[in-house]
Amino acid sequence: MPDPSLLLRAIAGETVFGLDVDSRIRYASNSMTARLLVELFQRCDDTQADWVQRFTESLDECTVGGPDLLMGLDDDRAGHEEALDENDGSLDDPSEAEGFPCYLKLVFTNAEAAYYQFPLFPALNEPFVLGAARMRESEFQHLRVDLRRREDLQRFIEGLRVNPHLVAVEESSEEVFGKAPSHAV
Repeated sequence: MPDPSLLLRAIAGETVFGLDVDSRIRYASNSMTARLLVELFQRCDDTQADWVQRFTESLDECTVGGPDLLMGLDDDRAGHEEALDENDGSLDDPSEAEGFPCYLKLVFTNAEAAYYQFPLFPALNEPFVLGAARMRESEFQHLRVDLRRREDLQRFIEGLRVNPHLVAVEESSEEVFGKAPSHAV
């Protein structure tokens, strides 16, 4: 049985198993009960080399839907445009935010899925998204997204999990994004 503190650290936002797996765990934690999530984790045999992959597959099988099915914390997706300043509790003006640039590589099931998803996905109208640019290459979508805060990255990735054609989310870089060819849509 794996150390349960690994699961808690991943849910809390630490990088434990990698960007893709950690975001799958956080997405699942918003769409299933804590008891089910912990039981699935405890059933893992961490002596097997692919136990993390098997665990994420079990999460995909048991995830029942979006976060609206279970009670959760307000993450600004309910139409709240302002963000609380962590220092003094006052409301920030979103237009004054500097932004946090992130480079991601979205991996789809195949090139056709990436082609048809390109004009529709991901949703870039979230209140914490300040701007974005993207390129499509075969079954990949290279994405540069400017987020309001670093903490918004996990919320953004969790929002990607609703797409059944998305296989993985990988970290990327400005260099990879700049070299990516953009195929016509």
